[in-house]
Amino acid sequence: MTADALAGLFALNVLYAAAGLAALWLLRGPSTWRDAVRLGGLAYLVGVAVVGASWTLLLVAGVPFSGWLVVATPLAVVCVAVLGGVRIGRRRPRAGSIPGNVGLLVAAAGAGATVVFLEALFRSARLHGLYAWDAWSFWVPKGMAIYFFGELDEEFFTQLPGASYPPLLPALEAASFHAMGGPDVVTLHVQFWFFGAGFLWALAGLLAERVPPLVLWPIVLLLVVAPRVGRRMVIPEADLLLGYFVTLAALLLAYWMLERRGGDLVLATILLGAAVLTKREGMLLATALLVSAALATGRTWRRSWPALALAAAIVAVIGAPWRVWYLVRDVPSEAPPGGLFGDLDRAWPSLRLALEALLDASWWGVAVSVALGSLVVGVLAKRV
Repeated sequence: MTADALAGLFALNVLYAAAGLAALWLLRGPSTWRDAVRLGGLAYLVGVAVVGASWTLLLVAGVPFSGWLVVATPLAVVCVAVLGGVRIGRRRPRAGSIPGNVGLLVAAAGAGATVVFLEALFRSARLHGLYAWDAWSFWVPKGMAIYFFGELDEEFFTQLPGASYPPLLPALEAASFHAMGGPDVVTLHVQFWFFGAGFLWALAGLLAERVPPLVLWPIVLLLVVAPRVGRRMVIPEADLLLGYFVTLAALLLAYWMLERRGGDLVLATILLGAAVLTKREGMLLATALLVSAALATGRTWRRSWPALALAAAIVAVIGAPWRVWYLVRDVPSEAPPGGLFGDLDRAWPSLRLALEALLDASWWGVAVSVALGSLVVGVLAKRV
């Protein structure tokens, strides 16, 4: 059963990657196969985002969730993206060349060390029990309900903890169960290993455009060994998946502000759209990113703000159907009971808790300290 389940999961993730590669070719058009491989992780998570968001919206609309839908949705994304790319004149990537220098050796060493860590984590994932409270209390049961019932069962979904959480993650879990041939909650952890490995690949591939390997790979390795990441990467919860989407969207927004490639903004919008359907915090994080981008582009607001406003509108439209679904069914809202300004006395304790969590070495190791130090050095260097 485990071998068949692993083979099914691998096939499902190939479909995610194919959908993402087609979307990446349409929106970014990598010029060489080297660039396509470098951005393979980004393509994979874009595929997860667009396919997962599509499944979620179809579920909310009442479309039955079946094995046929699991296969047909990513294939439809591939067809639409390829036809769009052909229509706008995208060309196949050319061969390109691989520079033989010290940077290549550093990148190979860093990638090799990351692969060693991921291989050890894979062996843990394929035999990992369902221990995390959020996972067994509502995330995985919701995925099993979609798998067995083929829909968002109103009574079941509204009675579980976290009833107002969007169902993108349960939809991805239900798709995994279809791929595995049954609700194998042990092998399910491997699917989250795929998400984590794809994120590390995407992060390294995107940063490699501007960060030299000697700086890039120690940062990636610091992130990998951070307790909060390494210990939780294979747990069937939405926290890290939300972080993957938002982090990559932030990088793409930064590149869009620097280079004005429209495809980067569209990819960021896709990832933020998936974020708002992953956890209810996704809307707040998406708003923070887009508002920050608007403030950062204040000098060129005539050109930048209309594009950002359109991106914000698309993200809001993506998130709206789920909000309508749970409000119509009288599911308790996640908003504070006192309204927007009814709990101001919690502002300082909340800020203090957030800072304590950010600076907690038992969660992040030295990764946050290094990041903050690098930010300060970068600001000072810019002024010098």
